[in-house]
Amino acid sequence: MHAAGGRQAPLVPLHTLHSEDRQRRAAAEAWLYRAATSRQVAGVEWADQGIALLTAGIVWDAVRLPYGPLGADLERDADPDQLGRRLHELQVAGPVFCDPYRPFLYFLVPPGTEQEWPRSLDRLGVACLGGTRPYVHHVGVPRLDRISPPGPYWLSVPDGTGQLVDPRHLYQVLQARADDAARPDGPATGRRVIA
Repeated sequence: MHAAGGRQAPLVPLHTLHSEDRQRRAAAEAWLYRAATSRQVAGVEWADQGIALLTAGIVWDAVRLPYGPLGADLERDADPDQLGRRLHELQVAGPVFCDPYRPFLYFLVPPGTEQEWPRSLDRLGVACLGGTRPYVHHVGVPRLDRISPPGPYWLSVPDGTGQLVDPRHLYQVLQARADDAARPDGPATGRRVIA
């Protein structure tokens, strides 16, 4: 994928990684492939387009949200460093990727989360995408070496262990920020919301 100026997103070639990093990346890739309806098709999509259409609800569900619920100061053109700092401040850990064109963040959470995800954040554009029948969601997931724009990229790459974002913590953080923003006197200045 190329940006308008002809720049290509930096890739991290597998041969430049240390042995332990290669093993982690191979494990993470195998884990992601488990969500593909066809391993071959997903491989071609990642090679040709940098993203592959994977099925939620198999090894992960995805909580999709616009930048706003993480803070009114995050604009459409927020850069990866700014987004990463915000996730760190909010103590959200686990695999997260960004689609800057929409713009949305996708937090990979345990499969089945969709069935229990509270609907109180729907008004903010937050949705949990899973595999609950009759609705099976397919999500465009970036290749593991896509760690910056243009195009979808990872803010926090899967580590190969299957560790996912804690959905309860994520919900508490988002709900606390929504409650804070809805206060009649506006958000509390200088207050950090940590769930």
